[in-house]
Amino acid sequence: MKQLLSIFIIMIVLDLFLHSCANPITPTGGPKDTIPPSLISSLPLDQSLRFKEQSIEMTFDEFINADKLKQNLVITPITEVKYKTLVKKQTIWINFEEPFEDSTTYTLNFFDGITDITERNPAENLVIAFSTGDYIDSLSIFGTVADLFTGTIPKKITIGLYKLSDTLDFKSIKPTYFTTSTDEGTFKIQNIKANPYRLMAFEDANKNLLFDPASEQYGFLSDTLRLTETSADSLHIPMVNINAANLKLISARPSGRYFEIRYTKPINHYTLSTADSTYLPSTIVGEKETIRVYKTETVIDSVQTFISVTDSLKNERTDTVYVKFRESTRKADEYKVTLSPKSNTSVFPHQRYTIEFNKPSKLIKDNFLSIPIDTITTLDFKPQKVQFNHNFTSLTFNLDLTAAHFRDSLTHYLTNHPLDSTALDSVQASINQKIASISKDQFTLSITPQSFVSCEQDTSVNITQNYKFGKNENVGIIRVKLATTAPSYFVQIINKQTPVKSIRSCTECVFTEIPPGNYWVRVLVDSNNDGQWSPGNILTNTEPESVIYFKEETTLRANWDIELNYSF
Repeated sequence: MKQLLSIFIIMIVLDLFLHSCANPITPTGGPKDTIPPSLISSLPLDQSLRFKEQSIEMTFDEFINADKLKQNLVITPITEVKYKTLVKKQTIWINFEEPFEDSTTYTLNFFDGITDITERNPAENLVIAFSTGDYIDSLSIFGTVADLFTGTIPKKITIGLYKLSDTLDFKSIKPTYFTTSTDEGTFKIQNIKANPYRLMAFEDANKNLLFDPASEQYGFLSDTLRLTETSADSLHIPMVNINAANLKLISARPSGRYFEIRYTKPINHYTLSTADSTYLPSTIVGEKETIRVYKTETVIDSVQTFISVTDSLKNERTDTVYVKFRESTRKADEYKVTLSPKSNTSVFPHQRYTIEFNKPSKLIKDNFLSIPIDTITTLDFKPQKVQFNHNFTSLTFNLDLTAAHFRDSLTHYLTNHPLDSTALDSVQASINQKIASISKDQFTLSITPQSFVSCEQDTSVNITQNYKFGKNENVGIIRVKLATTAPSYFVQIINKQTPVKSIRSCTECVFTEIPPGNYWVRVLVDSNNDGQWSPGNILTNTEPESVIYFKEETTLRANWDIELNYSF
């Protein structure tokens, strides 16, 4: 009996040992595995002809993992046929539910879909092409993608080739051939059938191979790629992130005490007019997709109103609506008035100041601006070039004020308004003392109360902000010399992605009063010489006008004068 029990225990131990050997596990210890798996055989072989099977078999030189194959495997031309995968040790089978199309070249690009089981090193450059017919399609395209405005490389951009047709719509049709850009921004599509194609690159954030124009970054070529006998290389696709959805009117109806006209996307500009010349105050609210119209005493019944709107791609549409208000207990929105630049900013004499209103407003005081010295002393300065925008929600002005002008004005004021005293020497001493006590480096700007009234009869309150007089020794100059034959363009100094200053069509461009920092130069080319740069329009198959981004970073320090030379 004891002998039988010992034999039984030995058999169990051997069985456990054999099972542990049969199941591969990640080994522990030793040097880190950095070598990717290599393909040692496949069915079909790469570049095979007349392949009629529905299963693809691939064997590697080590145990593999394919958990993420379906997220990574790219099959072109695109196919909706479903497949299942089976992995055993070093071999993977990909079994398709339906046969491949006849006389077609297929390319399977595995990207990072197959890895080893130790460190998950992906198999490199793993591509298999085969034909179900008598020849392999050999045409290809190569190129790069980059952000149009910054030159940065976007991640994982889908590049698609679409068969040319009269009904081609990137939003509803999947590409015939496609691939994904590398981390370096390069792309390659091989084994393409001879045909004319359109090319579209897009972010494909939702992984459905359909372009979402409202949210996804994109780029395209307006010209047809006529791939008949030769391939296309050195293609460059500039990417933009501009809402390319159609501009449509959603609704036009009363909303509380207002009348609101809502569109499908943000509005860049609009004009509003009425059939009987009734003035209707209006502004853009929300996410800039809604025009709010305010009621006035002259509006009694519905008013026929014509609205023209333009989006960021300069798509235009004109609508006719009937503006009518209804009784409402909804309170009017709080009246908000803001002044920019923000407080404690350094300003120079040509600085443009802006007063923003959240409701259409009008100026009711000509002397709306003052420079307070203390609680009883105020200098009145007349602003220059005062201008409202088209819907009276913004007012801009200049202030001709320097530190020297400020001190001279203060002296003149105190000399002509002496303090109460019986002794002239005492008066002069008080004036001198007063002048000495005033800061030479800053001033206070005040928008006096009740200077503005809104279309809902709100009146503005006092706004007071402090500013510093800009000093040339605290800023620098960047000079840009350009060699070009382009007739029209805009030269910009940018800080990261934000334009700091822009000059049009200069060959010796001088950018003054630039704060210390790191800067780059870019040129927006006005190709059609219409005086403005165009972002293009995918809906009209118009590419953006060129942007030339010089990658050289320039560090500017206080009181530096730097010269840069470029050509384009």
